[in-house]
Amino acid sequence: MDWRLENSFLYQAARSGFVVAGTLLFAVGVGDMLAGRSKIQEYRSVVREALPPEPHDPTALFPKASEAQERHALAQAKLAFYQLLFLGGQFLAAGGVVLLAIGAYLLRQRTLRVAPPAGSVPSAFH
Repeated sequence: MDWRLENSFLYQAARSGFVVAGTLLFAVGVGDMLAGRSKIQEYRSVVREALPPEPHDPTALFPKASEAQERHALAQAKLAFYQLLFLGGQFLAAGGVVLLAIGAYLLRQRTLRVAPPAGSVPSAFH
């Protein structure tokens, strides 16, 4: 049996929808996790910084937030967003691994179905 491109495992894997979708989901998930982790560290340090104490105005019914309070609230919102991005990346990567496993299993089953058993002689030679 001579080697042909159609018989290669890589060619068969590239034509499998599960393998392609799994690879894509895994790559997007890892990218989200990397982006999320780097930004989480950045915004955690901003949120940890203590706010300077602001004097409370008892006459103000709806006191306005200071610029420092607004920056702190914005940093908390961005931190929550990037934590969600990291979590979503983990789910996407896990889904990609599951799809890759299903695709590898189906490819293996197809390969076992197509390949003749070891040591067998074709019936034309009997």
